[in-house]
Amino acid sequence: MNILITGANGNIGKKLQQHFSKSGSDFSITCVDRAEPEKGAQFSKNYHQLDLSHWSDDLIQLMQGVDAVIHLAADPNENKSWDELLESNLDATFNLFTAATLAKVPRVVLASSNHVMGGYRTERGVGRWLTTNLPPKPGTKLVNVDGTITDSTAYAAMKLAAERMGATYVMAARATCIAIRIGWVVPIGQNRPQDLPEQADIWFKQMWLSDRDLGQLFEKSVTADMSPAFYLINGTSNNEDMVWDILFAEKLLGYVPVDGLKRGT
Repeated sequence: MNILITGANGNIGKKLQQHFSKSGSDFSITCVDRAEPEKGAQFSKNYHQLDLSHWSDDLIQLMQGVDAVIHLAADPNENKSWDELLESNLDATFNLFTAATLAKVPRVVLASSNHVMGGYRTERGVGRWLTTNLPPKPGTKLVNVDGTITDSTAYAAMKLAAERMGATYVMAARATCIAIRIGWVVPIGQNRPQDLPEQADIWFKQMWLSDRDLGQLFEKSVTADMSPAFYLINGTSNNEDMVWDILFAEKLLGYVPVDGLKRGT
């Protein structure tokens, strides 16, 4: 299977490179990122430096013969302003879906974000009540220990726009798009429970996604047999006391998370 990964040099991109390198010869990986590959990168021989925020026909060429695109490319700083994020998080995604449509790519797996539902942080429900059927409430607002306020509304709104672009791509290309509202994948250490910052808000801890579950979730998203359509799923590990529903991901993809935070971690 031929897979193209955008944003391959980022936190999640590096983790997926490592995952697919261990998955055997069934996968041929092409990496795209605006930065140069790091020394020792898993797929440095098939690495292309390209800034997706500016249109290039090269992207269409890179997509020829590709079975699935995993679109990760974006500025990961969720607290930046609208102006700071427009090119990396909106223009780049628009260009990606345009190229995928023109190249007739049959499937795109989109890295959306938990921040699309950040407005639910202060609400309460029973069990894993936060499903993808609920209306989006973009933006997570937090008061930090030093009294400063962070607000991810701009970042979250652009991720929501990306989801809508994915739905349009499905209709235009008669293709499949799986948008994953990714939980918390920390770039610290090996992204294990003991690597999570103790002072982190419980909202984020309850949406932790381990490296093993991340790799499984994306691999199943590119390989699962399904009818062309737009699918929206939550992406977390099996954390105790979490509010995020992952039942649909389990049924749709056969996703079976192997990790999860214990109560009180």
